[in-house]
Amino acid sequence: MKIYVVLLNWNGFRDTLECLASLFKSNKILFSVIVCDNGSSDDSVAEITQWASATLPANEFATYTKVQVATGARLDISTRLALVENGANLGFAGGNNVGVRLALNSPECGYVWLLNNDTTVDANALSNVLARAESDPRIGLCGSTLIYHHDQQMVQALGGATFNRYTGRSKHIGAFLPRSDVPTDPAPTEAAMDYVVGAAMLVRRAYLEQVGLMQEDYFLYYEEIDWCTRGNGLFSLGYAANSFVFHKEGASIGTASSGGSTLSIYYLFRNRVRFTLRFFPLALPFVLASCGLDIFKFMLKHKGSSAAAAIRGVLQLKRRKTIPGASI
Repeated sequence: MKIYVVLLNWNGFRDTLECLASLFKSNKILFSVIVCDNGSSDDSVAEITQWASATLPANEFATYTKVQVATGARLDISTRLALVENGANLGFAGGNNVGVRLALNSPECGYVWLLNNDTTVDANALSNVLARAESDPRIGLCGSTLIYHHDQQMVQALGGATFNRYTGRSKHIGAFLPRSDVPTDPAPTEAAMDYVVGAAMLVRRAYLEQVGLMQEDYFLYYEEIDWCTRGNGLFSLGYAANSFVFHKEGASIGTASSGGSTLSIYYLFRNRVRFTLRFFPLALPFVLASCGLDIFKFMLKHKGSSAAAAIRGVLQLKRRKTIPGASI
């Protein structure tokens, strides 16, 4: 069994290289990294290639295109790092799915670790999250303890989050908890989790084969909630408390605890409605009311551009059927 780590890069090679440097310091565990570039315009492909050429032996670095992946390309067993050129910005799910398909083309793939490129990892993060998943075959997706990169004593999330279907909003479990208070028993956290936070998700191969890949029509946000909801009843969610991942929080799209970019706000509101229509259509009036309240708050704070972005997102309202995820 081998682990494949998938990173999505979009105009963020500096973060990606920092993430890669931390990954390759991981304690002894068999893994390969697949970096998918979503049509970057900042010379990311050249910068990552240069780093790989200077860091790894020539036989441990390989490059692919999205077309090659789609036609069944396989990673050589010696490849430690693969760079896939997606050719365009396919969004979070679409970009990552290319890497997941490449991993699944290899029969030795047992797990895929989806990791945000704006993270760095503890040396034992991968081995510890794998150990938790291996301890219970029912676990389909397993989260890590996310720590704020700028304050490495503060928790961003204990693996996952809760979701309120009547507001369409979620809340990270353990947010702002001191790192010293991270629980050792995963059971209470796992019982509370509605989904695994997308910054670090270990996915069992069987989950990918039975549930499918992430749904690509969201483009950004709500993909992991959708994914976990589709797996309900087939698999459980896991949490590895001793797997520490340090997250810079939304470096590529401009989201932060102090407020999001207008682009991020647009997708948050659009997909809040889209997800509700797909899975909880009876809750739509309540979600729309909640969206309206949030837009009113933007206006009270004189954040006109944020309110306008939210309104554009809500006005994308279209009834969509619950459809299966992207095919493998």
